[in-house]
This record gives sequence, structure tokens and C-alpha cells, in this order.
Amino acid sequence: MKIKPTMNDRDVIDFISKGIVILEGIVSDDINRQCDDLPDSNISEFVQREEFIRGVFLHPEAAGVARSLLGEDFLVPCSANQHLFEAPHRGQTWHSDGISEPGYGITHLQCYYYPQEVKIEDGPTMALPGSHQRLVDREAIAHYKDILGQQSLTVPAGTVVLTHYGIWHKAGPKVNSKRRGMIKFSYFRNSQPKRDWLIDEVAEPPVHGPRHAYATEIEFYRDSVRCRRTWDWMCGKESWEPGGRWIRSILMAKPLGEVLSSF
Repeated sequence: MKIKPTMNDRDVIDFISKGIVILEGIVSDDINRQCDDLPDSNISEFVQREEFIRGVFLHPEAAGVARSLLGEDFLVPCSANQHLFEAPHRGQTWHSDGISEPGYGITHLQCYYYPQEVKIEDGPTMALPGSHQRLVDREAIAHYKDILGQQSLTVPAGTVVLTHYGIWHKAGPKVNSKRRGMIKFSYFRNSQPKRDWLIDEVAEPPVHGPRHAYATEIEFYRDSVRCRRTWDWMCGKESWEPGGRWIRSILMAKPLGEVLSSF
């Protein structure tokens, strides 16, 4: 089994700008059904089953995105948590998880796997594309309500969403008592970045994303500069060393090569 990159230059630039990739319905119905009775807690023992590792963590499409953005021998998760919603609720406030990573690099993909179909009445995850470019205290964004350009993750069963760790997100309001689970896990970088995804032309493409609906002209300019710097980092024009919070997180993950060799 070999994990190959699936993203080209334009795809990588799109992720740098938006911070999100949605892979709809890629996980098999059999694995989806196995998740029906999982608790609202750490489910690390469950996700270390070979069938789950192959069918989710190493799914060619999901792992292909991770390979494209994090390089060869990226770190594969050894743990996961399910966030389970059943009763109606008013929804969460906007937040980014933990301590959002500073700098321009991409070293951590936070992922959401939805074993069940999610409709608008089920309280879907809401994400704000491009918000990872704005590093703020999570308490400073909690008062925002709807934001122009927000994305409701109403998705079919078996969908995997890969995001930049710093993206703003929240659970939307839920108006029914249907079980709605989301399994959260992370991939990590384990090597010096370089431009080794799918490359159509040797020359580097223009690097810029679309103007986000909520961004002013000056914010669009800042986004464009930041996108260029992230692209340069991804192409290996700046040095990278793991450290700090990131190095503590990798204790919950294994190098891709080590995972593949265990099968």
C-alpha cells in the first residue's frame, strides 16, 4: 500500500486560502454503521482497528490530501474523539481549537469524519473559510453570530473534512433529537516542506485566493500576502523544525511508514 498525493498546485493554493477540503461520502457504509453506537468520548481503541485505519485514516482520498499538504511519512493519528449530539441545542459559539498555530506553515490538519448524514436541522458544523489567517483569542470571536461566507457542513454519511487547525468553527443549532456524531482526529507534518504534490508545470503558478465574502479590501491584501508566504514555506523556501505544542501532539500519532509496515 502506497499513499500518493492527490492535490495539484491549484488545490494546494485553494487550501492555503480557504483552509478546508471536503471529501463527500468517501468512507464505506460498513464502517459508517460500525460508528452508530460509539460514545461521546475518546474512542482511540476503536479507531486503532485495522479496518478503520485503512478505511478512514489511510483512505486514498483523505490520506492523499494529508500527503499533499504534510509531505511524505506524515504522522497518522493513534487517537480520536467523538463529539456526539442527540438532544436539541442552541449551538456553539465561534471558536478555534486549542492554541491556534502562529506563523505561515501548515503542520497540522484537523479532520472531521461524519458517519451519519448531516442535515441543517441536525446542527451541522459551521466553518468559516479563510478564518485560519486571523489568529485571535478564541474568546474574542465568541460573540459573532452568522458571518457572510460561512459554510454549513450538511454532508452525506461517510464524509471526511480536512481543515487547517486554526479555522473558526462551531456546531450549529440542532432542532431534533436525532443522533449526530462527528469523529475528530489529526494528521501532522513529519518532514521538511517541499513542492512534491502533483505538479503540472515546473514554473510556479500565481499565488492568490479569492476575496472572502467578509473581508475588506485591506484584509484581502493581507490574505494575499499571507497566502504567498505560506506557499513559499510549503515549497521549502524557509526552514522548519518541529517543536513546542506540536511536538507534544505527535505523541498521539505515528509516522506513515510505521503504520503501513504493520499491515
